[in-house]
Amino acid sequence: MKLYEYQGKEIFRNAGIPVPEGVLVRSPDEVNKCSKSMESPVMLKAQVLAGKRGKAGLIQKLDDWGKIKEIVGEWIGRKFGSEKINSVLLENPLDIEKELYAAITIDPASGSPIVMACGEGGMDIEELSSAKPEAIVTERVNIFKGLLPFQIRNMVADIGLSGTVAKSVSKILGTMYRLFRSYDAELVEINPLVIDSDGNVWAADAKFRIDDNALFRHKEFERGREQFDDDLEYEAFKLGLSYVALGGNIGVICTGAGLTMTTLDLIKLNGGKPANFLDFGGANYKNAANALRIALKIKGLKVLLLVTFGLFARADTIAEGVVQAIEEIKPKVPIIMAVRGTGEERAREMIEAIGIETYNDTEGAVKRAVELAEA
Repeated sequence: MKLYEYQGKEIFRNAGIPVPEGVLVRSPDEVNKCSKSMESPVMLKAQVLAGKRGKAGLIQKLDDWGKIKEIVGEWIGRKFGSEKINSVLLENPLDIEKELYAAITIDPASGSPIVMACGEGGMDIEELSSAKPEAIVTERVNIFKGLLPFQIRNMVADIGLSGTVAKSVSKILGTMYRLFRSYDAELVEINPLVIDSDGNVWAADAKFRIDDNALFRHKEFERGREQFDDDLEYEAFKLGLSYVALGGNIGVICTGAGLTMTTLDLIKLNGGKPANFLDFGGANYKNAANALRIALKIKGLKVLLLVTFGLFARADTIAEGVVQAIEEIKPKVPIIMAVRGTGEERAREMIEAIGIETYNDTEGAVKRAVELAEA
């Protein structure tokens, strides 16, 4: 789950990381109150989860309160990609002397936390990482020992800092790692980490992404529509299903994430175009009706492919839910189904009794679905 900048900065502020003073507004009328408590100029920062908002003109520095109110009115309700802007952060501007970059994420190769820092930050950090990767200093962290003081000292020295600024950045890196662990984060990033003309260090931005599997430990955060790229993805989430839109014409419903990924690979291997990822396995194996409803809303759907593999959840038990769902929904697109696992003979009988073409192997079902999609 991604947090908005203002949410990340609130976490930083409470943990002692300096952030600029600011006010969140959700309507132009709220700007009038801010004009009485804030001095101009003011930084306007649209609150969106996607990156590149600065290059899109959604971060501006203005000194006229009438213009500020006008811009807030233009931004609120506007779409940025698939997101709707619902709020704008008004902040006191910083007197920037130098911009740095700092982040903590998971190294996919080792599975360990990795801390990154760079003596250059800002909007072009992605280009810098490609053109001059040696400028970004990294430290892999032993998760049982944590981020050690000597590692922080090495990083701060390697990006060219010394004196009181080095001490401030060192403290911030240590705090970022503690937050990374305590919030079960996948990413904690400050870009830019600003040094002002007085030598003070500030988190001018905040990116925070929490592992979805740990959200039960962080009840203060709730996933709303803005957290999803697709309406169906959000609808599936509310039903306890895993859904991702893929843009093809073969709807895919499988009992298990691994089986779903394998099926998607087989579809591509056979020249087909999967429309989605949709898993209703595990504890959700009786959720067949909801899974079908989601899949049947996909635009441009030519065929629906169901692949089940019932072991702990028996194939015949899964088939009962599938049959009930098909009889209830009466889908108009052709359905192909691969049935395997405990009780598969009985499962196949039930499925075929309602006129659904079944296979005892995934490869055969995939080939047939691709044929129907191309017809």
